[in-house]
Amino acid sequence: MSSHVTPHVPERAGKRSVSLPQSLIKEVEERTGKTGFSSVVSEALEQWLARAKLREVVEADRKHAPVSDEARAWAEDAWSASA
Repeated sequence: MSSHVTPHVPERAGKRSVSLPQSLIKEVEERTGKTGFSSVVSEALEQWLARAKLREVVEADRKHAPVSDEARAWAEDAWSASA
């Protein structure tokens, strides 16, 4: 396994136009100012995406049964060997 660590390079931001309730915009800007709004939206979307991925794992467990300890150990060994 390589000990070389690649430094985190900030990802270039993209722009999207979204419609939000004025009351929500006002309340967020009261706490962050106009310059912090994008950070709040980005953090909220990251949290939403993490929860969505977790729901997908839970649904897969329900549909296919949880992964056995043996299968998990095999996958962890395979993952470690490929790193």
